[in-house]
Amino acid sequence: MNVRWDAVVKQDQFWSNAVGAPAAAVPVAPNSTDAGSPVEVEVCLYGLLGVAQGERYFRFELGAGDTLRDVIGELGRRVDPEVLRGIVAEDGEVFRYCRVFVDGMQAESLATPIRRGASPTTVEIILLIAAEGG
Repeated sequence: MNVRWDAVVKQDQFWSNAVGAPAAAVPVAPNSTDAGSPVEVEVCLYGLLGVAQGERYFRFELGAGDTLRDVIGELGRRVDPEVLRGIVAEDGEVFRYCRVFVDGMQAESLATPIRRGASPTTVEIILLIAAEGG
């Protein structure tokens, strides 16, 4: 089931891409002429991550063909290393209590590709505390 996390957080109603989903939830296919162009990424840290870092929003460019692992790597160069220790385990995968969303859809793996679209790709990261299911 694909449900955007902000639909759960903002309202008590659920929706999917099939019915009433905002346009941002539907990925934009990359333009073949822009295959080598950089991808603009906007990262948003929610919950304790934003509080711990003191800054919630980051914007940068990645190369064509980069993945979510590359986003986390670039984020690691911009934030306190303690923040990353709350996101990525020693085995290099995201902790179970951490949720990562790419353009509103939950990413199951750090191998998730970051695609070029009409607007910056949005990556949202949230840590779930015990009361939220973490």
